[in-house]
Amino acid sequence: MYFPSKKDIWFFFMFWGMILFLVFIYFVGSDPVGFQLITYNSVAGIIINVLIIGLLLWLWFGTGYKVEDGLIKVRYGPFRSSVKIEEIRKLSKIKSPFTAPALSVDRVEILYGQYNVLNISPRDEKAFIQLLITENPNIQLDKKLSIN
Repeated sequence: MYFPSKKDIWFFFMFWGMILFLVFIYFVGSDPVGFQLITYNSVAGIIINVLIIGLLLWLWFGTGYKVEDGLIKVRYGPFRSSVKIEEIRKLSKIKSPFTAPALSVDRVEILYGQYNVLNISPRDEKAFIQLLITENPNIQLDKKLSIN
């Protein structure tokens, strides 16, 4: 089952603001003042901006979590990872703005293996947790998490 990432409004403004800014440069930009290594109208500048915009769009539309074959397969744009559900020890609800394969600060922290941690933000959090619990009933739930 696939669970797309929950998306916060400030992540929306951050991603789409950067994309619009990079596009806006080409419509309103003028010759830069001073020595520039890469200017907005150079071929290298265009390639770099297209790659940045492509990466941001890939992250925005390609972030999600698939639960299948005893694994959580995490996809964050071009980045991939997986976690064995049988290795999950605890699930906690956290708020964190730090880098993770999530587009929301409301996250589920997954403790697995010996000392491994993964922070994700599935849109349908209750269904995601319920699915994990059915596959591994030994998972401890934090007090803040509810599956009712």
